[in-house]
Amino acid sequence: MECISISFKSAPEDVRKCFVFSEEEKKRILERTGQAVVLNTCNRTEIYAAGEETCFNLLEKLLAEKAGMEETQLRRISRRFQGKKALEHLYRVTCGMDSMVLGEDEILGQMRQAYLFSCKESKPGYELNTAFQGALACAKKIKTETEISKSSVSIATLVSNEVFKAENRIPRGEHGGEERKLQVLLIGGSGKMGSIILKNLLDHGSIHVLATKRNHAVAGQSRGTLTVVDYAERYAYLEQADVIISATESPHYTLTAGEAAGYLKDGRERLFIDIAVPADMDKEIGALPGCRVISIDDFERLASRNNIRKQQAILDAGELLAKELDTLYKTLAFHEAAGMLDIWKQRFTGCGPDKILFFLRDRLDAASFEAVLRALGEM
Repeated sequence: MECISISFKSAPEDVRKCFVFSEEEKKRILERTGQAVVLNTCNRTEIYAAGEETCFNLLEKLLAEKAGMEETQLRRISRRFQGKKALEHLYRVTCGMDSMVLGEDEILGQMRQAYLFSCKESKPGYELNTAFQGALACAKKIKTETEISKSSVSIATLVSNEVFKAENRIPRGEHGGEERKLQVLLIGGSGKMGSIILKNLLDHGSIHVLATKRNHAVAGQSRGTLTVVDYAERYAYLEQADVIISATESPHYTLTAGEAAGYLKDGRERLFIDIAVPADMDKEIGALPGCRVISIDDFERLASRNNIRKQQAILDAGELLAKELDTLYKTLAFHEAAGMLDIWKQRFTGCGPDKILFFLRDRLDAASFEAVLRALGEM
C-alpha cells in the first residue's frame, strides 16, 4: 500500500485549500487509480492506494493537476509512505494520533466515510479492505481502552472554548438590569463540525445563537436560545453579533471585509472564527476596528497546549496501536503466503523437519529463528 499526504504538518491552510475535492472529483480519482481511498478533511488530503505497481507518480500528477501546480512544487509540500510505513500512517491518522488535536474523535468518522465512499464507488481490494477495517477497529479500541480521547479536545471544543472566553468580556447589565446573552452568528450550522459547535453553544445555556440553518435535533433539547436566520441576510446580523463563526464547505467567501465594514461602524470588539478550508472569511476583516479573526491554523497552537497534558495516554495508545499493527502485518503476510501453499507442498515433499529447520536457520537472524522454534514448541 502507498499513501501520499498533504496535511497541516506539511502545508499551511492557504495551500491545503487547493486540495479540497468534490464527490465527482473523488470518483474520477478512484476511476484512474483503481484501488484507492481518498481522505479529505480541513486539516489533510490523503490518497491511499494499492496495486501490483507503485502509483506515486500518478497520485502526484492527479494532486498537482487539482492544485494547478508543478509536480516538483507538490513534492515539497507532500509526504509519501509505502508498505508498512503507509499502514502505520493509516492507523495513526485513523486513531487521531497524527491529528492537530491528538486523540480527537472527528477523524474516525471522516476516515470511515472515506472508506465507505470508496467501497461504494470502486473495489478497494483485499489489502485496503483489511487495512481500513483494522484501522477503524483499532481506533475504537483505543477510544474505549485508553484515556487519549477522554483527555482530548476537538477543534469544535476549542472553538466553543474561545466563544465562552468572549462571553466573559461582554458588557453586563447596569443598575440591576438584566444581563444580556452573548450573541453568536453561526454560518454553516448544519454541517458536521457546525452541528457540534451549535450543540456545545446551546448546551452552555447563556448564549443566543443566530444560525443560518436549523439543526432540529439540537434545537429541541438545548437550554440556550436559537434563532434561524436567512443566509442571504447574514451581513445584517453582524451588528448585533459578538462572535461570528463560519464553518461551511462553500468555495466562496461567506464574509468579505468590504461588505462587512458597512455593518460594523460601532467599533466594538467582535471575534470572527473561521474553521473552513478553504477559508470562509476574508482575513482583511481583522483589520477593521475592534475585529479579531482566528483561522483553522491558529487552533494548532491551542491544540498543542492540550497535547502536552496527555503524554501518558499517548504512550498507552501507542502500545495498543503497535499490537494491532503487528496483527495486521501477520494477516496480510498470511494472505500472501496462502497462494504459495500448493507450491510449497510440492517443493517440500519428502523433506523432513530437520532439513526445513536447517534451511530456516541459515536464512533467518537469531531472534527470528528463536521465535520460530518457540512457536513450533507450542504446537
